[in-house]
Amino acid sequence: MKHIFLVLYGVLMVLRVSAFSTSYETNEIIRKKIENQKMKPIEASGDLIYCVETLSKFYEDRTFTLVWDSKANLDQLIKSIEESEGEGLNPKDYHYDKLLSLTKEFTRLSSSQKAEIDLLATDAFLLYTSHLLSGKVNPINIDPEWFVKRREGNPVQLLSKALQENSISQSIKETLPKHTTYNGLKKALQFYQTIKKDGGWNEIPDGELLKKGDQNDRIALVKKRLIASQCLKKNDIGELNQFDEKLYAALILFQKRHNLDVDGSLGKLSIAAMNVSVDDRINQIKVNLERWRWLPQEYSKYYVLVNIANFSVEVFKDGINQRQYKAIVGKNFRRTPVFSSKITYLVLNPTWTVPPTIINEDIIPAVKKDSNYLKKKNLIVLDPKGNSIDPSTIDWNSTAPLLYNYQQPAGPENALGAVKFMFPNSYSVYLHDTPSRELFDKSERSFSSGCIRVQHPLLLAEYFINDSTNWNLDKIKKQIESKKTLTVSLKNPPDIHILYWTAWTTDEGIIQFRKDIYDRDLALSTALKAEK
Repeated sequence: MKHIFLVLYGVLMVLRVSAFSTSYETNEIIRKKIENQKMKPIEASGDLIYCVETLSKFYEDRTFTLVWDSKANLDQLIKSIEESEGEGLNPKDYHYDKLLSLTKEFTRLSSSQKAEIDLLATDAFLLYTSHLLSGKVNPINIDPEWFVKRREGNPVQLLSKALQENSISQSIKETLPKHTTYNGLKKALQFYQTIKKDGGWNEIPDGELLKKGDQNDRIALVKKRLIASQCLKKNDIGELNQFDEKLYAALILFQKRHNLDVDGSLGKLSIAAMNVSVDDRINQIKVNLERWRWLPQEYSKYYVLVNIANFSVEVFKDGINQRQYKAIVGKNFRRTPVFSSKITYLVLNPTWTVPPTIINEDIIPAVKKDSNYLKKKNLIVLDPKGNSIDPSTIDWNSTAPLLYNYQQPAGPENALGAVKFMFPNSYSVYLHDTPSRELFDKSERSFSSGCIRVQHPLLLAEYFINDSTNWNLDKIKKQIESKKTLTVSLKNPPDIHILYWTAWTTDEGIIQFRKDIYDRDLALSTALKAEK
């Protein structure tokens, strides 16, 4: 009996020494790879390691000890990476193929392979969570007009906690944006990916305008297309070639979802929107999922949301949409930037001081062509001390015009209209009224020089001031009629977020698509598709 015990003890000691030796050897491989990174990029099973700095710090703090010694943790990681496709990301960016292959051989891995799978898993976790926390793409690299502060987190701390608690999947889920719109876009992505697997949709041929009551062979294709995107129910298809009441209602729904002129007829713009491929719609959804990953986790309780691509201004309080107005945004060559601030005051009967860009690109060239331009636009020239200058005394072919300020007095023809809403920023951008109110009737409204013109600004002013005794709508109008400029501070200043969404979902989960008026989607889509 004693002899058997000694034999078993000896075997156990051999196994412990062997395990210690293997573990030591694995740790040494990890250490050497990290220490030699300046001479040779860190690789594992042929894949480059991307999060070199954070990964190195992570292992240095643990004296290069193997950390992924649990297959259960690896399985959780691989399953989470599989699910990255549902976030609009690519599992291959996170060493998915190599991790899957090595994990299948987990019990038979050599010291070298254990080191490699450890490095791959750590890099995959750090990279994936950093993408979920702040986006895969740095917006500044592809869009110099995107100034919103990105979400941030600490993937290293997250990994340490996840390994300690064996909660890999849950820790990754905690990094996901919590916005309902983000989750709505994920559902829409899944829906459109299913359409793609089923073969997508056929292109609708161009042709004459079709209206309710018409009969045409193209109508059958239109009905099938609208069924695919759930604007028309299968049971409502009726006679295939007949433009009936159901098709009319479905077209109106489709036009609303794409910000087209809502007339219920089948014209060129509606056909063009239908002919956007399912692949392009998928890419559009992915691009907007990425934009959500750039944003703060939560908005405040009281904020204004401007969607540039939707030409809209919305006011939210306690999660409820309180106001929604049409907006006019910057032209393609005078784009409205993306940023956040706080609306602190408004000005009734504002004067307009022309921004430097407009002086240089618009005012000076116009005066050179027409010496009466300033008079026609009711613009006065002021020197740095605020003294009025006779425009005829200025040499408009020199640099002298740049030394002056150009101001438009308050009044009905003022470019800012009756009121402007001010929020601190370095882009000379604000919300304001406009004398050109007929432009709000257009479906596409990119007409400004960067600022945001808002429909019904007096109603918005009344809401912001929130003082029915001293500043109801009638009293605001009387102040405007006085033509006297007055600044009104807001007791409860709302945050303002000026953003750019070309796809989102409503509270009911209905996907909305908008035209990419600034051509921002393509660059972002290309960057997302690039291998990490």
